[in-house]
Order: sequence, then structure tokens, then C-alpha cells
Amino acid sequence: MKHLLRPRLLGAPSLSRTRYFHQTFHAQSSHLAGATSMNSTTVQPPDTHFPRPPITPPPPPLSLLALPTLIRSYLISAISAAPILLTPSLWILSLLAHSKSPFLQVEHNRLLRYIVKKTIYAQFCAGETPSEVKRTASELRKTGYQGIVLNYAKELVFDKGAPIEQNRHDEAKDIEDWKHGLLKTVKLVGHGDCAALKFSGAGPSVVQRLIGKLHPTAAVSQATKEICDYAKNTGIKLLWDAEQNAVQPGIDQWTLDLQREYNRDGVAMVYGTYQAYAISTPQLLAQHLVIAHREGFTLGVKLVRGAYMGSDPRRLFWATKAETDRVHDRIAEALIRKAWNETLNPIEEKDGQKPAFPSVSLVLATHNHESVRKAIAIRQEQRQTGQELIDLSYAQLMGMADDLGTELILAGRSSSGVTQAKTESSKTFKYTAWGTVRECLTYLMRRAEENKGSLGRTRVGRLALGKELRRRLLSRF
Repeated sequence: MKHLLRPRLLGAPSLSRTRYFHQTFHAQSSHLAGATSMNSTTVQPPDTHFPRPPITPPPPPLSLLALPTLIRSYLISAISAAPILLTPSLWILSLLAHSKSPFLQVEHNRLLRYIVKKTIYAQFCAGETPSEVKRTASELRKTGYQGIVLNYAKELVFDKGAPIEQNRHDEAKDIEDWKHGLLKTVKLVGHGDCAALKFSGAGPSVVQRLIGKLHPTAAVSQATKEICDYAKNTGIKLLWDAEQNAVQPGIDQWTLDLQREYNRDGVAMVYGTYQAYAISTPQLLAQHLVIAHREGFTLGVKLVRGAYMGSDPRRLFWATKAETDRVHDRIAEALIRKAWNETLNPIEEKDGQKPAFPSVSLVLATHNHESVRKAIAIRQEQRQTGQELIDLSYAQLMGMADDLGTELILAGRSSSGVTQAKTESSKTFKYTAWGTVRECLTYLMRRAEENKGSLGRTRVGRLALGKELRRRLLSRF
């Protein structure tokens, strides 16, 4: 299968390995020799040589990006790839997010707000208003993405298990504001799009219930029902994000309860998020798959590597990145094949047999080229052998992994007839957040932390962006 993972253009052969065959037709000619009279004529053979069609190489994937986006992406990736620049940048972001000084609060300092919004905010966030969000979504669709996964950025962040915001608000108002924000988010996306939601934005009282693994209050249940009912009626998928470990077990239970209700008839509308870097994830996901099989619903899985290593206890994670990569890819393979393996391995039934694999839908939210290539290779194998295919989508964060996302798009546009590439790219999404600059600061800090934890990938992305910038510059001369 290794030969399936080599092409640079995902799902399609690279140009260097493509042969073009041209057929030239030659007519046999004959001359009337020994002409003996004035009426003798020489018959010329018809010109049946056809010109060779020009060989046009496929456009570079990053050629799909608008020039301002390309320049901004290159500058931010250059900072992210240099620890000497990234470390102070993280410190500045943290200062802006937590400062009590009006001078350093972006909602009070107009110049500071302008700088942040035109740089890192524009790179990773969709906008502050519905019109800005819709414009961003439209631009992504023009680039070739299927749509967006939109997240409302408001949330609570924990420091050693305690919320940063300790002041108590009115519980009913917190929940109502949260519901209003999530409904606005769901209404900003269209049919076939996804909304990414967080429970922690409902306020300290809800966070305490999550920490205590308690059932949601009647007010939270009613608010959640309104959101889910609207999404069901409009064809929108809801992806409940993972959060910090203090609240994650409660989130897992609340999300699973929603899947029981809404993921029926073989279709997943509600997805839970599973973080491959957590040691507990394989066992937890196996348990949820068994429950889905027994109770007859489709399990919606958004698989990620993880984004809270900077705030959660290190003992919760695999010791090395290589272990996380292995677990991630083996979980993805088990889900795509609908087959248990040594990583995703349920407890056996009383008769010693493993339970059947349930209906499952997967959003593979990764920036790792190798993980995506492995998934596409498995899907190609399944198509060739006539196996059942699960519902599979890909997602990358807006502002990151543009080389991967645009490769998927170009694979779908390829005229090479590679059917699986067209199918895979038709379900590629960009994940982005919306909200005020202040509300998005915590989200932006996590994006910077992710870049810090993957400097190798960031350097590769920067080189690709730089190469595309040089190509466009030289093409003008």
C-alpha cells in the first residue's frame, strides 16, 4: 500500500509520474512514377499529422489562496516557525487575554484592537458580525472548500482546575446568553455546514455541574434542545468540542445523551470530540461504540490529536508524539474500516465474542498529511473491493494547513478520473471561530500553542507558502 501514499497531490498521481500518450496517424503516400504525358499528376498525401496537445502542469495547490491571505499566512508561519519570535508572541497574547489594565484590553484600546484584528484574528477567525462571518464563509467556498465548521469563541478557561473568572453571574442570564450565542452560530451556517459548540460558555454554574459529572439543569437541557432541533430541521451538523480535562468527562456524557436522541436512522447529526493524545481515549471511544451498537444509534466522532496540553496535567497524555500519532491513525483506521483492532479494542461479551461494530460517522480533523493519505488509501482500497464506506469528512483550522486543504481541493478538481479523490475533497471543511476580538483571544492562544508544539510541520508549511510567493513574483516578469 506504500505506493498509494507517495503522491504529493492527494488521491491523484503527481505530474512527474504521469505519462501522456499521443497518437499520430500517418497516411501512406505513393507517387505516380514515370509520368509520360502532360496529363500526368502527382498525388500528394493528405496532411494527417495532428499537433501534439500542450502538456499543462497542474497548478500548485497554494495557487488557490488569495494574495493577501498568502502574504499574511507566510508572515504568521514565519513567526510560528521561529521559537525566538513565537515565545514572546505567546506572552503578549496571554497578557492581552488576562490584563486588568484598560490600556491592554482590546475592547478599550482601539489601536491595539485594530492591530490584532488585522493580523492574527483575520488569520484564524471568521469575524465579529454576521456579515463578516458570511463573507469569510463565502471566500472559503470560492477557494473550493465544502463549507465551514463555525465555533462561537466564548468559553471559560481553567487554571489548575479553577475557572479564571471566579465572579458569580446570574445563572439564568448566563444560560440565556449562551443559548443566544449558539443559536446565532447555528443560524450563520447553511445546509451541509457544521457548527462547533462548547458547554463551558454557559457559565460557572454549568461548569461546576460538568466537573461534578451531574446531569444538565432543566434550563440547559431546554436550551440544548432548541439548538439541536433547529440544526436537525436545517441540515446542520453539531460538533461538540472537547475542552479541558476538568470538564471533559461531563461533556462526554452530555454529548452521548444527545447522540442517543438525534443520531437515528443511520445519520449522525451530533458529534463528540475524541482527543488521541489522551491515554484514556481508546477505551472511552470503544465504550461509546459498544453503547451505540446496543442502543441502535450512529456514533458521531470528531477525531483530533488534542489542543490542551499546555493547560492539562501532562500525566494524562501519551509520553511521545510518536505514540499519539500511532494511536490517532489506528483509531482512524478502525473507524473507517468498521473493525476493531489492538488500539480500539472493546471488552468482550460474556460469550467471548466482541460486539459488532456500530454505524459511525467520522470527521477527521487533522493537519497531518500522512494521516490523511492513510485514510484516503484505505478508502481507495475499500472502493476497489466493493466494501461499505462510512460517512467521512476532513477538517483543518482556518489559517493553518492550507497546503493540505488546497491539495485535497485540487485532487477533487483533477481530470485524472480518480473517483475517490473527488469524493474525499468534496467533504473538506475549514474550522474557524467567530466573536469579538476579546472573546477570541483564548482561541487564538490555543492556535499559537499548537504551532509551538508542531514546529516541524510549521516550517514545512512556511516553505510551501514561500515557494508559492516566489512563483507569483517571478510570473510577473
